[in-house]
Amino acid sequence: MLNLVADTVPGRVCGACTVCCTVPAIDNPQIQKAAGATCRHCGAGCAIYATRPDVCVGYFCGWRQLEIFGEDWRPDKSGVFAELETDIPEHLQSSVGVSLMLIGNPLKTIRQPWFLDFVATGLQGGVPLFLALPGPAGHKGAKVSLNTPEMTRAASGPRAAVKALLEKALQVLTRYDFKPHIMRHSGHDMGQ
Repeated sequence: MLNLVADTVPGRVCGACTVCCTVPAIDNPQIQKAAGATCRHCGAGCAIYATRPDVCVGYFCGWRQLEIFGEDWRPDKSGVFAELETDIPEHLQSSVGVSLMLIGNPLKTIRQPWFLDFVATGLQGGVPLFLALPGPAGHKGAKVSLNTPEMTRAASGPRAAVKALLEKALQVLTRYDFKPHIMRHSGHDMGQ
C-alpha cells in the first residue's frame, strides 16, 4: 500500500467505503493484516480513525487520488478497487499505471459501458492499465497487463472487441494459482 500522489481529489472522502480495510495485505512494522482479512478496527468505518497507524493515514486508493475516476467509481459502489501501480514493464515507458482490481462481480463489472470506456480511453492515452483479482484470504492477488498490442488495437474500435478481450483476461486471472502472502513483519496483526 503506497501513496504516489501527494494530494487527494478535493471533497472526495471515503464515506462508508472500507474496502482498503479488507482487500489488501498490510505488511508494515506498525500493523500487519492478511489480504482478505478485515482489520479488527473496521466496523461502520474505522473505530480508531483519529489515532490510526501512519500506514493507514498515508494511504489512499486510486479513487481518492485521481480525478479521472467519477463518484460512482468509489470501490464499494463500483466493485473496482483502483490503485496506482509502480511495477510497470519497461516497454510502456511510464513509472506509474493503474491497477483495476475487481472486487464485486468481475464478469458483470468488465461488461459495463463505463468500465469498457475507461479501459479503452486509458489504452488510447498510453496509460499502463492492469486487470486484477484478489486472491483467497491470505494470498496474493493476480494481475495482467491490459497494454497488449491486441487490446490497444481494440481500444480504438467497437467496445465489443474490448469486452471480448477483457473476458479472456478475466479467464486467465480466474485460473491463476494464487500464492500465499508471506509476511515480513509480525507482532501487530490487526486482522480479524
